[in-house]
Amino acid sequence: MKQLLLAAYCILFFSSVYAQSGNTGEQYRKYYLSINVGPTFGVGSSSTAITEMLSLPATNRGFSPGFDGAWFFSKKWGIGLKYGFYQSGYDKESYQEYTDHSYDYLVYEYRSLTFKEESHMFGPAIYARLPLGETRWMIMANAGVVMFHNKLSEIEREIYHIRHSTDLIEPDKITDAGDPSVLMQLRDGGPTHTGVTAGFALSAAIRYQLLPFAGISIQVNGVYASLSKMRYYSPMTYQYETGDFSRKIGRMGLSAAIDFCF
Repeated sequence: MKQLLLAAYCILFFSSVYAQSGNTGEQYRKYYLSINVGPTFGVGSSSTAITEMLSLPATNRGFSPGFDGAWFFSKKWGIGLKYGFYQSGYDKESYQEYTDHSYDYLVYEYRSLTFKEESHMFGPAIYARLPLGETRWMIMANAGVVMFHNKLSEIEREIYHIRHSTDLIEPDKITDAGDPSVLMQLRDGGPTHTGVTAGFALSAAIRYQLLPFAGISIQVNGVYASLSKMRYYSPMTYQYETGDFSRKIGRMGLSAAIDFCF
């Protein structure tokens, strides 16, 4: 605990000294490393039909850490590599009156769908930075073409048709398909699906230099990729197969970052 307090004190002390010394041009060091983390949101993503009866919608919110490493060959321009990881889960339930039937009594339909989605992106990018006068503030941006890997796993679906009665069954208490109130019960899912494609990633940030070798920033990140084929394990043939599965992925995120220049 004492070591952590001492380290925090040293950072604050050197930051104060640097603030009083003014801008000395140290932000123009050639090498740049940044670690960022924050939430991401779906923008323009599409659903994926893995069977004729089962479609996986886009995930809305997720968590995304990332990394940037660049070499600046001039004060404003550089080249480097970027990596990002995205993880999210989908879990949705519905319980409503079921009208598409020929029964003479009221029927309710319960549906649930859950799955997990993971994405990795990695590739080269062009980096740019623009100091705001003689202050310690700077605008930074980068854009690049990346390799994009997407994974859909733990796919599970449940559908129940339940006859209305005075003792209506709660969806989370349905355990026995032999119950006379349960008219139909379906539990299925799908194998893990993975796909790789090329994507486009960009980022813009406002950065504040705390020390000659370190800074903090707030970033807006975006990535777009379009998958046309995905690989999965077929229980029918007992082997891995590649099928035509369309999944368009567009995500925007807001993250906080710490970086180091040397």
